[in-house]
Formats: sequence, structure tokens, C-alpha cells
Amino acid sequence: MPHFAALPFTLQRNKDVIAGKEIPSTRETVHGLLRLDAACVLVQWRTSRAIDRVGSEIRSDSEVESVRELSLPLSALAGAEVRWSRLPWRGGRLVLTGADLRAFEDLAGKEGLQLKHPAQFEIRVARASRFAALEFVSELELALADRALRVAENAQLQGDTGRPPLLDPPKHS
Repeated sequence: MPHFAALPFTLQRNKDVIAGKEIPSTRETVHGLLRLDAACVLVQWRTSRAIDRVGSEIRSDSEVESVRELSLPLSALAGAEVRWSRLPWRGGRLVLTGADLRAFEDLAGKEGLQLKHPAQFEIRVARASRFAALEFVSELELALADRALRVAENAQLQGDTGRPPLLDPPKHS
């Protein structure tokens, strides 16, 4: 059964630097979308940047990057969950966990989304989006379970149980 779900997200980053006689202040806003397709999770994002410079002159610059995307096959994911804060006004976080450390490598880095942990992609979920986040996680977990079932069925059809053979077959009494 194909699974399709989508969840928009927004990330905010600020960076202030005092450099000589100039103080640049950078605010980045990342607008993104997580979309579950039949065999992958597609992550799309666009970063807009506002740079305020205070020095001998006061200047504001803005720039918008083109849309970037990453297609994560379901085999690259180990799971997903929504973690809620104990403080009700803080909302929660949606966490995708990779199957290995390379799963989110293209998301991280200087031009990427700067992940806190290389095996986890984490986004803040507003209280208004909590049901959409729960639906996305449920659909993704179901797609991962379907994939695992298909892999196990294929292995069984090919005679590979994934376990080493028993040295002594069990005795029936």
C-alpha cells in the first residue's frame, strides 16, 4: 500500500559577529517540506537570509537561495518520532533517525541545515501542526514496517532466513 504524507517546517538561525568597526547580524529562515512518497522521504528546503550591517553605515541586505532537495530512501531511515516538551507552549520536535551516520550527510554542513547529531534530523513542531506531525510519523513508520516485511518475505522466498544455520537441529520428543 503506498503511503503519502507531507509536513511543512520552518527553522530559524541567528548569528551576530563583532568584526572590527562593523557588526553584521545574520538571520536565516529555512522553509522546508518533508514529503513521504512510495519508496523515499523527500526533504526540500529554501533558505532566506537577512543581513544587517552596522558600522560606518547601516545597511540591510537580503538573499534567497534556490530550492534544495534530498531524497532519502526508506532503507536509509531507522525510525521517526515526535517528542513533546513538558512545557505546553514549547510544542514538540519531530525526529527522523537514520539507519547509519551517512543518511543525513547532504543535509548537514555549512550549506546544509546544520544538524545537532549526524544520525538525526530534528525539526521543531508548532502546537498548531502537532496532528500533521503525528500523521506524518505514523505514515512513515507504517511505510518502514511495510518495507521491512517485504524484505523479510523476499529473504524467505530465497531461502535466506538471515540467521546462521543451526549446528544441531532441535530434537522433538
